[in-house]
Amino acid sequence: MKTQELRAEARVEVRQRGTLNAGEEWFPCLVQDMSSIGFLLMCSRDLAIGQTLEFKCHLFPDKLLTCKLEVVHLTDGGVGTKIIDIEPRGANLCQLFLQ
Repeated sequence: MKTQELRAEARVEVRQRGTLNAGEEWFPCLVQDMSSIGFLLMCSRDLAIGQTLEFKCHLFPDKLLTCKLEVVHLTDGGVGTKIIDIEPRGANLCQLFLQ
């Protein structure tokens, strides 16, 4: 029997372009879904569970979200991340976008 996964927060499906930095250079990603605590991303780079990334994404024109993410899981469908560092302004921007 298949059980439904219970999440701390509902995820909202989105299609937003973003960029990631794993310490060497910035590279593109696509946000597939998001909540106020994390993102599901697609990218062409190999990442590892526990890896810390810098993240940038325009959620609105002229409104750039920046934060630090940690990779929590990897699947064929994407990279699951959680937000580990975000400024209050960025957290407010996420909340506004999710509404």
